Amino acid sequence: MPVRPPRVCNKCRKTVPARQRCSCSPAWSSNRNDYTGSGSTRRWRTTRAAKLDADPLCEWRGCRRLAVEVDHIKPVSQGGDRYDWNNLQSLCHPHHERKTLLEAAAARAAASTT
Repeated sequence: MPVRPPRVCNKCRKTVPARQRCSCSPAWSSNRNDYTGSGSTRRWRTTRAAKLDADPLCEWRGCRRLAVEVDHIKPVSQGGDRYDWNNLQSLCHPHHERKTLLEAAAARAAASTT
């Protein structure tokens, strides 16, 4: 089995051995905001399917592609409601990827100034 490199904790930015919990997160606590990250709960799959049925085209301004992703307008990690219909948008894959990259860059910039 190949050896995995260490990772950086998203919360405290310390280096942590692969597959180990960081000491800044107590063992009894769940993931941030109880979000599993996988999005594969039955409720999410139902909500996602309903959103794509209701809004089958990408909701990015000026885009007319078929939507294949349902994205949170305000990320769950920043306090956005996971199932609130008003916090969801249907996006095509390129626009979902672009939005995700922009959010990640903003998070990295905020972390580097802290």
